[in-house]
Amino acid sequence: MKKILVLSPIILCLMSCVPPYQNYYLLDSQYLNRRQIETRRFETSDEQTMLIASSQLLQDLGFTLEESETKLGLITASKDREGASTAAKIGLTLLAAFAGTQATWDEDQRIYATLVSTKSRGASGFNVRIGFARIIRDNHGHTRIEKITAPEIYKDFFDKLGQSLFLTANDI
Repeated sequence: MKKILVLSPIILCLMSCVPPYQNYYLLDSQYLNRRQIETRRFETSDEQTMLIASSQLLQDLGFTLEESETKLGLITASKDREGASTAAKIGLTLLAAFAGTQATWDEDQRIYATLVSTKSRGASGFNVRIGFARIIRDNHGHTRIEKITAPEIYKDFFDKLGQSLFLTANDI
């Protein structure tokens, strides 16, 4: 009983520190457009072959597989990249020196890919959805997270995946 009396004020204090948030499950206005860009349906009956082709494509693009659960249709991968070129760093440093401020540039970034495969409803085949995001660290040690939304990246990925599935299906 003493423990409950002692812990009660601590628990109440910690609970009051959490700001109320009403919109956890509210989708933004661009959600459906983004989902359409990130998803493609492939006419195949073999999900495992599709996941193998997807993982091979991610590796060809320089990603390292982190997780792969074929029973769930899930693949996660990442790759590290330099944030800014040397010329950009020099230019930003000179510009900051003239302005009397401190230069800030992206030092490095880690790009993440998450691929999920689900059986198509009402049609044969599988839906593949991939999402790309990155964590960027600047030269001052600050980090930020960005979702990669450029449609051409997703189109290029799905075009290459379609070609890979075609070659695999025809044993080429």
